[in-house]
Amino acid sequence: MNDPGVAIVTGAGSGIGLATARRLADDGYRLGVCDLDAGVVEAFADEIADGRAVAVVGDIGDAAVRDRLIAEVRSRFGRLDALVNNAATGGESAEVADLSLDGLRRTLEVNLVAVVALTQSAIPLLAESGRGSVVNLGSVFASDPVGGGGAYCVTKGAIDVLTRVLALELGPRGITCNTVAPGYIMTRMHAEEVEFQARQRGIETEERFAELRAEVPVGRHGTPEDVADAISWLIGPDSRYVSGHRLAVNGGISFS
Repeated sequence: MNDPGVAIVTGAGSGIGLATARRLADDGYRLGVCDLDAGVVEAFADEIADGRAVAVVGDIGDAAVRDRLIAEVRSRFGRLDALVNNAATGGESAEVADLSLDGLRRTLEVNLVAVVALTQSAIPLLAESGRGSVVNLGSVFASDPVGGGGAYCVTKGAIDVLTRVLALELGPRGITCNTVAPGYIMTRMHAEEVEFQARQRGIETEERFAELRAEVPVGRHGTPEDVADAISWLIGPDSRYVSGHRLAVNGGISFS
């Protein structure tokens, strides 16, 4: 089998990031993984022991953490073929009228500024690859925002535009850039948001989950593995002529 190369996945300690890193490891990629939770080291202990992964624990919003991640990948593997910008915060659950500006800045810092900064640092290695790929995690809420989630929705809307700009700017350097926009995916972040929505309406959490499932044409919540499969395709050779695209992974609740 051909060597697929090296991929970085941020927010790889749980949810979509963990499923994606696992899928890419199964695909044969060597990995650079990063998460705020130190459990990311244990999650990839076998790959680290075998020299197939490096792990960095820390806040991706911290420049020193980003620098260390790129430096360790360069030192261990000497190359980078794919960057998956997955790490994000759900931000403050509040209407814009009540939104804390400090909270908004924090959400922007993690969900947007850190994505730009890490991509900037990765560009030289991705360009050397000759087939570099960037995948940014967006959201259905970028196109279909919800009240009370303004900070998160705004940052994911910005990710869609950023992806298109990067596709234009990085294409001449042999780098593709795409967005994967998940819908209702069963992750901890989604569960916390559903619990908040249920409390606000005075209903049971499971009732709110059932309402959301009823919106989905395929009749179920998505799984992190559903999203990981899409990311695997986007950074693989079969999508080499796909760039600037927003791939909706949402069971049909909205259309790209």
